[in-house]
Amino acid sequence: MDKNEFLRLVDLYVAGKASEEQEEMLLRFFDSFQGDSRGEVQMAGLREELESRMLSRLMASIQAQQSAGHRSSHTFSRSILFRVAAAVVLLLAAGSLYFFNGSVKTWYAAKDKEEIVEPLQPGGNKALLRLADGSTIVLNKATNGVLAMQGATAVKKTDEGELIYVSNPSDGAGHSRINVIETPKGGQYQLTLPDGTRVWLNSESSLSFPTCFGPDERRVELRGEAYFEVAANYKPGAKIRKPFFVKSGAMTVEVLGTHFNITAYPGSTRQEATLMEGSVMVEAGKVRRKISPGQQAFIERSASSLKVREVNLESILAWKEGLFMFDNTDIDEAMQQIEKWYDAEVVYVGQKPEVAFTGVLPRSSEVSEVLDLLESAQGVNFTVQGKKIIVRKTNQ
Repeated sequence: MDKNEFLRLVDLYVAGKASEEQEEMLLRFFDSFQGDSRGEVQMAGLREELESRMLSRLMASIQAQQSAGHRSSHTFSRSILFRVAAAVVLLLAAGSLYFFNGSVKTWYAAKDKEEIVEPLQPGGNKALLRLADGSTIVLNKATNGVLAMQGATAVKKTDEGELIYVSNPSDGAGHSRINVIETPKGGQYQLTLPDGTRVWLNSESSLSFPTCFGPDERRVELRGEAYFEVAANYKPGAKIRKPFFVKSGAMTVEVLGTHFNITAYPGSTRQEATLMEGSVMVEAGKVRRKISPGQQAFIERSASSLKVREVNLESILAWKEGLFMFDNTDIDEAMQQIEKWYDAEVVYVGQKPEVAFTGVLPRSSEVSEVLDLLESAQGVNFTVQGKKIIVRKTNQ
């Protein structure tokens, strides 16, 4: 829907000449913007133009209806007209509608005209917390401060948007209370566990953990990807360190106090544990391997054996630092990153391109910028259609 089409639809709507389909489309379009303040009015005069058209024609329509004492079957009631006017004024005042190259960029009608589809946007801090009693808290919408009490453990959200568990070590039953934090596609979140371990959770991931760790060990379970900074932890009353275990897919990582990254998405062809500092023991089946900083232990679906290799730590940690870092990255891995961060669906048309990508961009970039970078590798073309990214091989 370009600018002229939008204004024409506004004219028809307020004049009572729009079809039922056009009326419904416009109402749903306006309703989609309630409470949204992401965009800005970028075309000079648009605000004044729309305000003038909507408000003057709205009042004229109401006066005409009052004079006639009735309304036609295709003319909305005053309450609905006022609702539309209020939506437009709110929308414009908040600056959440903007035009780019003559097109409505923030929202547009899907091809089937049955839903309004939001264009792909970069991800952000979004997560759902599931408490031990099954109740849930949407963390990105929750107010700061204490969110809940889990036994003697306080669950807090900081001013920086981080989730922190403040545990009472005397809470002997705390380790039986399990909480789960889940990030959606396009989401990430940071939390501090009851022992002081810090965790950065990547998109489409979940972490299950007790609200107070037991006396002998610390155990959590990960699905997806997370970076851990494990706190050294001692058993109360004795200088015996409590090991920290992360169960993720077919792998279990055992540490005492160290920094590492785990990637184990369900359905992925590979599970990885990468060490930044310290040392960890990685176990898969009956095989145990100790790895050093800069090494990665991994399992491939096609071969169940545990292997170790040297890796580029900057590339592995790029997501935590807010970056896309492609280092001769194949198309499958690159598109998986984009699919998760932009909440997209990647569709390959025809033969899959056999290309690799190298480059760095902030994860706050528009999806078009990221795809432009990938297209510079040549041999591949991307088309964005709503939530879908169409991938085609091109002739070089």
